[in-house]
Amino acid sequence: MVHTELFNGLLINLLVILIVILLVNFYHLSNQKVFINIRLSSFLIYILSTFLIILSMLLSVELEDGLFYDLRFIPFLLGGIYGGRKVLPPLAVTMIATRFVFMGSGVASAIVLTLLSAIAVYYLLPTLSEKSWVKRVYWFTCFSFCYSLLAFLLPLLMMDYRDFSAFSIYSFTLAASTFFVFYLCEMIRTTYMLQLEAIKYEKMQVVSHLAASMSHEVRNPLTTVKGFLQLINENPSDAPTNTELSKIAVSEIDRATEVINQYLNFAKPHPEVKVEVDVTREIGRSNEIIMPLAVKKGVIVEMDILHHRSILGDPNKLQQVLINVMKNGIEAMDSGGVLKILSYEKAGRLVVEIADNGIGMTREQVMRLGEPYFSLKGKNGTGLGMMTVFQLAAAMEGTVKVHSKKNKGTSIILSFPVSGEDMEKEII
Repeated sequence: MVHTELFNGLLINLLVILIVILLVNFYHLSNQKVFINIRLSSFLIYILSTFLIILSMLLSVELEDGLFYDLRFIPFLLGGIYGGRKVLPPLAVTMIATRFVFMGSGVASAIVLTLLSAIAVYYLLPTLSEKSWVKRVYWFTCFSFCYSLLAFLLPLLMMDYRDFSAFSIYSFTLAASTFFVFYLCEMIRTTYMLQLEAIKYEKMQVVSHLAASMSHEVRNPLTTVKGFLQLINENPSDAPTNTELSKIAVSEIDRATEVINQYLNFAKPHPEVKVEVDVTREIGRSNEIIMPLAVKKGVIVEMDILHHRSILGDPNKLQQVLINVMKNGIEAMDSGGVLKILSYEKAGRLVVEIADNGIGMTREQVMRLGEPYFSLKGKNGTGLGMMTVFQLAAAMEGTVKVHSKKNKGTSIILSFPVSGEDMEKEII
């Protein structure tokens, strides 16, 4: 009966220690303003360890001859390990002073145990701090087991105490509890450190994606400008044609400037202003811009405009979407082909379908479309074109659907809500 009471008392003691540790860790980490500082101050560690020592002794189980069994050694070890050498001496004094309150014949052995443990932890602390957290947990467990052996040998020598059953229960419970408590603490610390590393990695990934996406979006208009300048250089005497090419080249430079400004605005975002966008006009402009690439690839562009309404959004963003989709379609037809552009209205939405008869994609490739750095162009692609298409379309409350079959072609379906002003005009 006494042994059952001892085991139950030690389990309750362990439960209280775990609850306090979890509450303190969750509160401290959730209110952490500076992510680098994840450690409690030495004073707070001392206060917390003292509180747990007192709780453990209040929950102690008294056996014969004035001996008290509890798990006070666990918070003492916690304070010494995580608080360092500054915390260890005052914590040892506090534990000895607290033990005097309970008196009994076991006071002398408790003092000797505390002093020996404090000295051992004091000198082993630098060595333990250099080991991995897994090895530290095993070291702490072994240390607790040695403490339990002394807790039996000292009463045996000083008081002729021979209750082997009580010692076995205490030794097993103390060692197992030490392992569990320190494993939990180290896991919390390790998990939090991994979380910090993940945050840093995510920030670096955002910067990387931003830089690659920006270079991708700026490269498109610069490529167009380069192509038009080459055409002008090939036939400098054709003034009317060169004038038109120059205008388009200048507009593409303006578009590149606008793209750069949009990325710069990420640092200081502002409410987006939507205007009425003439989709027919933007499709025509996109066709003019992409035409040199289509001629080079031997691709015929067919347009069938069946809508008569506009949408609300940003014309530059819509043009980026159209150019990216049309460019991907043309590049998917290495041996030439037909790029079909069809626009129509359906259920209050303006739909633009851009279809090619190129290499197509598998179902798995379609599922991954829009992921950063996923590209079917090998070294020539960044995988950020379609990611930009999805993002910009979503910013204008649009949707993007992809239908594709391997070696048969791909169809990109863009859908946007029609302008509210157009709806009102039709009702009037």
